[in-house]
Amino acid sequence: MTESEKLKYIKKLKDMIISCSGIGDCRIGYRPAVGCFGVCPVYEHSPGFEPYQARGKLRVLYGLLEGTLEPSEELARVWYQCTSCGGCHAICHQSFNENINLFVCNYINQNEVWEAFRADLVDAGLAIPRHQELIQSIIDEHNPYFESHADRVKWLEGREFPEKAETVYFMGCTEPYRLPEYAQKMVKILDTAGIDYTIMHPNEWCCGSIAFRTGFLELAKELAEHNITAIQETGAKNVVIHCAGCYKTFVEDYPKILGNELPFKVYHATEFFLDLVNQGKLNFNKAIEKKVTYHDPCHLGRATKIYDAPRELLKKIPGIELVEMKRIRENAWCCGAGGGVKSAFPDLAVEIAKDRILEAESISIKTIVTACPFCVNNLRDGAKALGKEDFEIKDILDFITEALE
Repeated sequence: MTESEKLKYIKKLKDMIISCSGIGDCRIGYRPAVGCFGVCPVYEHSPGFEPYQARGKLRVLYGLLEGTLEPSEELARVWYQCTSCGGCHAICHQSFNENINLFVCNYINQNEVWEAFRADLVDAGLAIPRHQELIQSIIDEHNPYFESHADRVKWLEGREFPEKAETVYFMGCTEPYRLPEYAQKMVKILDTAGIDYTIMHPNEWCCGSIAFRTGFLELAKELAEHNITAIQETGAKNVVIHCAGCYKTFVEDYPKILGNELPFKVYHATEFFLDLVNQGKLNFNKAIEKKVTYHDPCHLGRATKIYDAPRELLKKIPGIELVEMKRIRENAWCCGAGGGVKSAFPDLAVEIAKDRILEAESISIKTIVTACPFCVNNLRDGAKALGKEDFEIKDILDFITEALE
């Protein structure tokens, strides 16, 4: 690798990197509604050194660009301990201020910067070994779970779908391989509403979220191009996705890496199903008497600004009482699973999940509802680690299908 090729990704973002004012809200934030609160879940469970949170990361990158620091295995290990939750971006004074529709000073997109340096680490041969294993599985079998590609539809038990349809249900990898009950519930809801839909198997590949988050951008682009072509071949005008990570990848990463808008409309399942309820195509016939709180998935909330649809759906289900936690919407606490942390640093992921369980318990709630299979899995691990056998982690699909009965 020549000198000009080193750090090529962060060099493109130098203006962002040097514009940090150093205020430090990315470490400890304050908002009148919630008071002082931790912003970075990893920093809260770290030794407390600056590079574990955004301000310190930007200082490290500045040193790399100036040549006073060099990439290393130790630095890579710190850098990959980031869930890509976007909490630092949401509170940064130099991010886009949505309330006044204004960029304050230079615009810093922290996740874009973090992932750019991960791409540089990959180029330097410093990727985390566990992530390399997952990437190899994606190359070999189009999923990161070391499963056969043919088994992506094992849960369908032989059901066949048409080649062409108005809508495609993009399954992702986590649901068919690790939580097939949610893939089954997606199909049940779509069937109940009478939607003209299909799936893409055997042409559906991993969306590439893991490749994007961990810095394997060449593979990420290949996956994006393949999936877009496969969807176009179905003639679909709409794509429905339940996995929050897949949804973010489609609506945020695909247009960016390919340089053009998608040739179809992408809906998160909560948006799509809320529209069906409002149109009278889905009717909730059964009351579910339960008090719950809603956990905002980072990829669905802060990344793509879908906060209202899941809450409105829950409120339309008879008997559900929604009680909010202290940290919600743009200030919501991460579950701990994203950004490759769950695979490479599973203990850290569970420690962060424990925080969210205890936050729900602090408002006397024993059921967390979310809209992301990654969050479901990791929050369940957190509850288990705390010995909370009576604590429930549910996906919104659980309540939708039950209320349809």
